[in-house]
Amino acid sequence: MKMSINKYILTIVAIASAFIFTSCEKEIDVDLKSSEPKLVIEGLIAADSLATVRLTMSKDFSGNNTFDPVLGALVSVSDDKGNTEILKIDTSGIYKAQNLRGVPGRTYNLKINVDGQEYTASSTMSPHTVKIDSITMYYIPLFKYACPMIHFQDPKGSKNYYRELLYINGKRKKLDEDATDTDDREGFYLSRLVPAFKENGSDEDPIKKGDTITVEHQLLDKGAYTFFETLGRIGNSQTNPTNNIVGGALGYFSAYTFDRKTVIADWPE
Repeated sequence: MKMSINKYILTIVAIASAFIFTSCEKEIDVDLKSSEPKLVIEGLIAADSLATVRLTMSKDFSGNNTFDPVLGALVSVSDDKGNTEILKIDTSGIYKAQNLRGVPGRTYNLKINVDGQEYTASSTMSPHTVKIDSITMYYIPLFKYACPMIHFQDPKGSKNYYRELLYINGKRKKLDEDATDTDDREGFYLSRLVPAFKENGSDEDPIKKGDTITVEHQLLDKGAYTFFETLGRIGNSQTNPTNNIVGGALGYFSAYTFDRKTVIADWPE
């Protein structure tokens, strides 16, 4: 069986340079310009899960990192089979469906009205669920550091788009956004590194032997993939990632299938 190692594993090679040079970086003074607040949409509908939408407002670079929910919006999600539901806001400030669940192969449409301004988005859920075959730990002896690597069979017949979430002992670990497409590896048996470290090589809470590692492997459509891929590339720049929202808002709407697998972290040294 043919195996292809995803290009992101090459990040491991570069991590040495990041560790070496981090301590001697200069502090750079950047003149950040003010920006008008914009609606930020985080719309999700996973296979066999209820639709959820989080609405907040973007902030100026000089503002704090507290993002209050946008109240009083009219939020609805519909599918290509004629099902429509108006989402209700819960006590945490998230708009949630009560009945509308994700079905593989269907296209979903999001419509939001905030103070008379309408925003729309569309996302198609893949008919496939790509299962994680196994998870192994990729160990770097030089730094005594390990990351999970997932192994899976990519379906033949179409270009696919993937994203992973990582949980350590039940707590989601914030990762640098990293989405990938199958490109010229369509239909291959693939191995994909789930980097637990930041782009500069740092990790304040590295994985330890005995930790419970859970990886969620998402199969996205192209619109959601483009958002996460450009978000990962722009880093901390003032450029906004390409999104699939019509109407001038930031954020994304994603209908996706997923698989999760859990292992206990262990590796030979």
